[in-house]
Amino acid sequence: MSIGISHNILLARLATRRAKPGGSYHLTLDEVPAFVAPLDICDLHGFGWSTKQKAQERLGTTSVGDLVKKSKGVLIDALGKGTGELLYNAMRGVDDKKLESDKPRKSVSCEINVGCLPHHPMDIC
Repeated sequence: MSIGISHNILLARLATRRAKPGGSYHLTLDEVPAFVAPLDICDLHGFGWSTKQKAQERLGTTSVGDLVKKSKGVLIDALGKGTGELLYNAMRGVDDKKLESDKPRKSVSCEINVGCLPHHPMDIC
């Protein structure tokens, strides 16, 4: 199990990725600028292929280190009001989403790995 610790959900997710496999990582607020600079826009939760394409076409880069130098207005003009503001904040470690721990579970899954057990002497794993 990997554990990421930080001040909000966005940063905790990034810290968890750094902790993998099977470790823990505490991302402090003063580490955020250096931590996110080498990331690509797709490494930030909520920004996928479409946003990456728009950023590349309209801003000439998908690097968080380059994009963080852009003003909020430039990001909004290139990516739209909602996405531009969200990206501006995310690159600075700002995330106001609340953790919802009492949401009803929609599914339950279980996986058991027991290795290969041949059922017949001629079966090959």
